Amino acid sequence: MPVMAEVRAAPYCPYGGCRDLWETRDRHVCIHGPSGTGKTRATLEKLDLAARKYPGMRGLLLRSTRASLTHSILVTYEEHVLPLNDPVKRGANREGRRSYHYRNGSELVLGGLDEKYAGRVMSTEYDMVAVFQAEEISEDSWEKLDTRLRNGRMPYHQMIADCNPAGPTHWLKRRIDAGTITGIASHFEDNPTITPEYLRALSNLTGHRRSRLYEGKWAAAEGLVWPGLEGCFVKPFKPPLKDALAMGGGIDFGWTNPFAALGSVLYEAEDGRDILYVFYERYKTQTELKVHAASLLRVFPEGYGRWQADPAEPDSIHALRRAGLNVRGARNNILTGVDAVTARINTGRLLLSENLTALRGEGAGYCYPQGGNSEKPVDKDNHACCALRYAVMGHDWRKLANVFDVDEEGMT
Repeated sequence: MPVMAEVRAAPYCPYGGCRDLWETRDRHVCIHGPSGTGKTRATLEKLDLAARKYPGMRGLLLRSTRASLTHSILVTYEEHVLPLNDPVKRGANREGRRSYHYRNGSELVLGGLDEKYAGRVMSTEYDMVAVFQAEEISEDSWEKLDTRLRNGRMPYHQMIADCNPAGPTHWLKRRIDAGTITGIASHFEDNPTITPEYLRALSNLTGHRRSRLYEGKWAAAEGLVWPGLEGCFVKPFKPPLKDALAMGGGIDFGWTNPFAALGSVLYEAEDGRDILYVFYERYKTQTELKVHAASLLRVFPEGYGRWQADPAEPDSIHALRRAGLNVRGARNNILTGVDAVTARINTGRLLLSENLTALRGEGAGYCYPQGGNSEKPVDKDNHACCALRYAVMGHDWRKLANVFDVDEEGMT
C-alpha cells in the first residue's frame, strides 16, 4: 500500500524511490535519478507532512541561490504540495518571503548559499534540511549545514540531497559509495504523471547529459559538446525572410576577444518542423560597437530582427539599442542553452551556412573539461558558440525550461 498523506486535500502517493525516501529516517539521504522522476515533489511532500505532524518542527528549503529556489522549488511547493487555499501560503509573495508558517508552530525556512542569505541560513537550528539540485553545492557547505541539525522537535534529524547525477567523482557519489550518505535511486515509473513528450525530449540528449538526465547514471563529461554540429552545415541559401516565423540572432561581446554575432531566421519546413537557419556571421576584434551595430542593422529588413546578447554586458546592450538595434539580454543558463542546441541538432531542426567559418572552427574544439567533473564546457575560444546558444535560446527557452527543470530566473 502506498504511503498516504492523510492531511492532504488531494492525497499524495509516493512510489519506488520516492516511497523509500519517505520511509527512511537516516540522517543523510541523497535521492538521485533522471530528470522528472518526482524527486523534488517527494522531498517537499515529506517536509510538509513532517511540519504538520510535529509541532514546532523547523525545516530548511535550500538551493545554491535564493533566486533559483524562488522560481522553481517554491512554485512546485505552492502549486502542487499545498492545498489551494492553505493558510500556509498567506503573507509575503515568493520573492519576499523568508519562511512558511504552520498553525502548530512549525516553520519551513527558505534560503540560498549566495552571500546575502548564507549567514541567516547557518544561524538557525533545524530538524530537517532539504537541499535541491544538491550537485550544485560544495561538500564544505553540506558539512556546515549538518551542524545545524539540532532543533529536537522530531524523533530524528535528517538532511536530504535532491539531485540529478553528476560526474562519477562528485563528492555526493563518493559519499554514497562509502555509505556515509544513504543513496536512493528514483526512476521514471516513480512518477505516474510523466508524459511521453517529456521522455522524448530527454532521450534526444547526447553524451553525458543523456546518461545523467535520461539514464540516471553518474557519468563523466568528456569530448565535444556538440559532436553532431558538423552535420548541420549546408550550402548557403537565401533565408526565407518573407515567410519567417521569427528573425534575430545571438551576440557575444568582445574587444581583445572577438565580438561574435550570428544572424538567424526561424521558418516552417514542408514537413511542419520549425527550422532555425543561421546564415550570417560577424566575428571581429578591437572594433567599436557603433560599427558592429551598423553591420547588424543591415542583416534584416528595417524594424525586424531581435538580437539576444550576453546579459553580463548591460552597458554594451544599451549602446547597441541607442544605435537602433533591437536587442535584449539573452537567457544565459549555459547547460540549458547547450541542451537547446543539442535538441535542434538531434532533430534536424538546425541548419548552418557553410560561410560561418568562425562557428565551424570553434565548434570543432568546443569540449568539456578533462576528468568529467564539470557539466559546463571549457570557457575558452567559444565566442561564436555562445552566440549560437543565445540565438537558439531566444526561440526555445520555454520548452527547454519546462523539460529540464530550469527556472526562467536562472536563464536571465
